[in-house]
Amino acid sequence: MTSLVCAGRIILVEPQLVLFDKDGTLIDIHHYWASMIRLRARHLREVLFPSRADGEAAQAHIESAMGIDHASGRMRPEGPVGVKPRPFNVEVTRIALRDVGVEASADRIESLFAEVDTATGDDLLPLLKLLPGVPALLAALDQSNVAMGIVSTDITARAKKAMEVLGLSRYFRFVLGGDAVARSKPAPDLVEAALGAGAYRRERTVVVGDHPVDIQMGCSVGVGANIGVLTGLSGEQAFAGLDCIVAPDLTFLSIVERG
Repeated sequence: MTSLVCAGRIILVEPQLVLFDKDGTLIDIHHYWASMIRLRARHLREVLFPSRADGEAAQAHIESAMGIDHASGRMRPEGPVGVKPRPFNVEVTRIALRDVGVEASADRIESLFAEVDTATGDDLLPLLKLLPGVPALLAALDQSNVAMGIVSTDITARAKKAMEVLGLSRYFRFVLGGDAVARSKPAPDLVEAALGAGAYRRERTVVVGDHPVDIQMGCSVGVGANIGVLTGLSGEQAFAGLDCIVAPDLTFLSIVERG
């Protein structure tokens, strides 16, 4: 009998599917998204307002609107980048540009974001740092024939590319981004799509994420267990009142086989 265990406590017996958030759960969200936001903001500046004397300050305003806390160099818990779906973040950026006197349509901003995606897609590795315990846990789940998937607010192609670059694609039956469903987290759509991808049973499914929206998503579907990890945007207090187990990081999770 296979059990998913957290710090010696059985979380779910005979798990069938484990759904991982990507940023903050598998990879370092602060390194990835802070880097991407700076690249996006710099590209917007170079294209939309290249000659302004206050260009550096305007770029910093856009970076802040997208989620960077410049005092710490880390992402703010509320994002929005890394938490909200891409269309929401495009709109936030459009408003931030207007704040500094630059008008740009959502379509124009999306196209500039896509150019940054393309430019970094050929060399994504410098943006990616695996969090503690990831390779060992994925290997253990795979060895125990527990299916795995990724449910992310990032776009699907980008999430897939990250796993390919890290050499982890073989572990995941599917990768679903926010663009794969009508409603992203905390709506149930991503989990519902994942369950339908292989006729998995919700009561034998586990959701693992670093933000309350991950847990709210899992709860909305009634999965067997939800696990919040403290390696991303949220502290332990953020998970208070939610139906989940909280783990410092993925090294606290393991698979136990009992006869």
